[in-house]
Parts: sequence; C-alpha cells; structure tokens
Amino acid sequence: MKRAEIIAVGSELLLGEIVNTNASYISEQLSKYGVSVLYHQVVGDNAIRMRETFEIARRRSDLVIVTGGLGPTADDVTKTVLSDLLERPIVRDEEAYKTIQRFLVSRDRPMNEGDAKQADVLYGSDVLQNPVGLAPGMWISGETSWMLLPGVPSEMRALVKATFPKKLSGATLVSESLRFYEIGESALDDAVKDLLNGSNPTVAPYAETGEARLRVTARSTNESTAREMIQDVKTEILKRVGLFYFGSDDETIASNLIRLLKREGRTLAVAESLTGGEVQSMITSTPGASAVFLGGVVTYSDELKNRYLSVSLDTIEQHSVVSKEVAYEMVDGVARETRADYALSFTGEAGPTSNSGRPVGTVFIGVKTPSGIEVIERTYPHQERDVIRMRAAKDGLWQLSQRIKKANKCS
Repeated sequence: MKRAEIIAVGSELLLGEIVNTNASYISEQLSKYGVSVLYHQVVGDNAIRMRETFEIARRRSDLVIVTGGLGPTADDVTKTVLSDLLERPIVRDEEAYKTIQRFLVSRDRPMNEGDAKQADVLYGSDVLQNPVGLAPGMWISGETSWMLLPGVPSEMRALVKATFPKKLSGATLVSESLRFYEIGESALDDAVKDLLNGSNPTVAPYAETGEARLRVTARSTNESTAREMIQDVKTEILKRVGLFYFGSDDETIASNLIRLLKREGRTLAVAESLTGGEVQSMITSTPGASAVFLGGVVTYSDELKNRYLSVSLDTIEQHSVVSKEVAYEMVDGVARETRADYALSFTGEAGPTSNSGRPVGTVFIGVKTPSGIEVIERTYPHQERDVIRMRAAKDGLWQLSQRIKKANKCS
C-alpha cells in the first residue's frame, strides 16, 4: 500500500468555519507505517460532488480515508454515496445499534431515525466500533481500500490508533526537519541542489518567516535504520551550510539561545519597544527558560523608557525613539537593572505609518555581552507589521547566539 489519499467531508470546512486538522493528524500517523499521502481533498455535503471526488480517488490511490458524513443528519451522506459507488448495500450493525440504544437510555431519550442511521454500515466492511462516540467507522478492503471515519477529531483519533496497527504494515517512514537562519531558501537550495534529487532519503526545502528548512525523509524496514540513513544525509548537509543551522524539528532560535546560555551558566534580560513582548514570549515558551532568563520590560512610551531603563529624554528628542542611540541606552539600562550577563533591546518602525520619520521597517537591536554593547541596524522594506516584528525578534535572538558561539571559539 503506497499511495494514500485523505478526503474530508463537510461544507463547514469549505466555508472556513472549522480547520481541517484531521487530515494533518492522519497524514502524520500514516507516515509511521511507511504509507505516503499524495492527496488531500475537501468536499461539501453534496452527493453529486462527493461521488465525483470518490471516483477520482479510487482511480489514483491504494487507500482512501474519508472523514465526516457518518452522523445522524440528512446531510450526512458519505455512506450512501460510497454504497452506490462500490455497489455495496447498507446494512444495520447490531453492535453499533446497541451502543447507541444504551447511550440514549442512559439519557432518557427515545431512539429516532437519525440516531439509528448511525449504526448503518456498508455490507462486507470491517466495522470499527467507536470507543468514544456513536457512529462506527468502516474498513473496506479491495483494489482500492477505503477507511471511513467520523469527523469529530477525538473519535477519529481513537479509531486511527486502534485500526492502523492492525491494518497497515510495511516500511517505516522517518523524517527530520533541519532548521536554518540567515540563509535564504534559494541559497539553501543551491547549496544542496544535488541532494534534492535523491529518492531515499529524500530532501525537501520549506520556507518560514525569516527561516529556511530542509526535511530529510528516509524509508526502511525499521526506524533505527531509517534514522541512520537520515544522519548520513544530515552530516553532508551540515558540512555545507552548518553555519546557518540552529536545530531540528521543534527546536527554535529561542531554544537554541537558551541552550547556549545554560551551557555557559549565564543570564539574559530583554527590553522591548517595537516587538511588544514578542521576544520574551518566544523565550518563555521554551521549557527550561527560567534557568537563564531573568525577565524584561516592554516600554512603548518615552516616559517609561526613561523611568525603567534610564533612557535619556534628551537622547530621544535629539535622535528619535527609533535610533541606535536609544537602542543602546535601552539595552544598557535593562542589563544594569537586572544585572544580566547578556541583554537585548528592540526599537523600530513596524508601520503601517512612521512616527519617527524613519522608513517603515527600520529596526535597531541592542546586543549586550560581557565584551560590551553593539547596536545592529536592520531594514525590512515592504513587509507587514507582524512580519517586521517577528523578523526583528528572531534576528535579535540569532545575533546574540552567534556572538556567544564566536566567543566560545575564541576562548
């Protein structure tokens, strides 16, 4: 079983009323069994369009997993459409029916036609009894196998966990995402261009805000062998672009910095204006941050910059609040007040209009190390406000981590 497809049924998904988290979860679980997902589809509660969608999936996929449309209402027609397509009649499953009956009795409710409908299944299918809900799932084996699942995420997950180990076998698929900063996606692609054509392991590039990522995926008969295959490719990649690498999978620029600070036994403090607490949020979202992060302040107004960070009002008047001079005094002030070994400060113009006369996207980042204070100027032209703030936050964390690494090499 090599080619899988996931179809989510529900007009509410197309209207944007809910997010299709089911597909991402099922894809993740299938990868553990070496099954590749080639297509995701979403179709509304319309029998004609559903049949068209199912017909396309049957022609091109070995396994089709359908979520949603198994409930008690008139627009829950997944079983009806698939019954017609596969020429399998709908029959009542007694075990599912009794489960529904017991549930209704416990709530002193009579059984109606919609309730009973949930116990209907396609003839010849393996009925997947629902441990946390009423509507059972189904597995239908064939040239194309079908798995029908409830759309409720908790019910879907329970059936996936119970069914996949029994129904799926074969190779194990393992992935590791290598994360990079201060190298663009195109430059990263150029550096590893020959590796992008590999078939096993595969290397695929992705881009995020200010970051670039390479996902390395290997397929083998067991997880340990697959991870060894990934490590070989990872070693080659880091030989070429290791200077920009900061971690794998869920690691972040903030967690990378915290790891460096822990290793040195040093502390950190932050003063923010432009970023409005974004940097401190990134730091404190990382487990273990309390071991190195002393705290910080968000000082938007000139008065608070003066009161809490001792930024001179004359400096602000002479150079404007968006200036290297103010960034310098901010980082110096927060370092002195907290007695932190390292400190960062952020001031700039995030837009949409400029209050200082400087172009929107102008940012000054103060970096305090035991060697002194440095102010870095950055410009992010033609970017939205949130992107400017996020880029500035990541740049500050990255620049400090680079200086710590450099100091360690020189010592």
